[in-house]
Amino acid sequence: MAIKTRAELKTGRNFGDVLDSLQTSLTMVENIAAAKVLTQEDSGKTFFINQASAYEITLPLMKDVTSGWNCKFILGTVASNAVTIANNTAEDTIVGGIAGADGGAATHAETAVDEIVFISGAVLGDQCTIVSNGTNYFVSGYAADVAHITVS
Repeated sequence: MAIKTRAELKTGRNFGDVLDSLQTSLTMVENIAAAKVLTQEDSGKTFFINQASAYEITLPLMKDVTSGWNCKFILGTVASNAVTIANNTAEDTIVGGIAGADGGAATHAETAVDEIVFISGAVLGDQCTIVSNGTNYFVSGYAADVAHITVS
């Protein structure tokens, strides 16, 4: 048995190959409570942020990721510290914005900036998604209050 393409599965009759080729819909998750440098291998993951301490999560250099690299950050443990998601200091590649349930004006950056910050005061479930096109990291997110996640 082995993983097969759709074309191969249509011509084959081995049920084991069909089972091996199914993709699960489980999301890869990881808890983060300290500084971390992300890599190409982190693409597709959902990270639960813990605000027990202040720290920085560093995005990979753009040259080290393929177009389509993506991840999601969700505030999973609320405390009084800010957590920063930043591009490598050699680049300013973050664009996009955060909307809020409070109806306030969205936090948005049309030109590439340095960081996304889950501030002290953010609430459980505040979140953002980051996707790369090979040139920039595009951020979109949602928070209970638009000020809970800043893009600057």
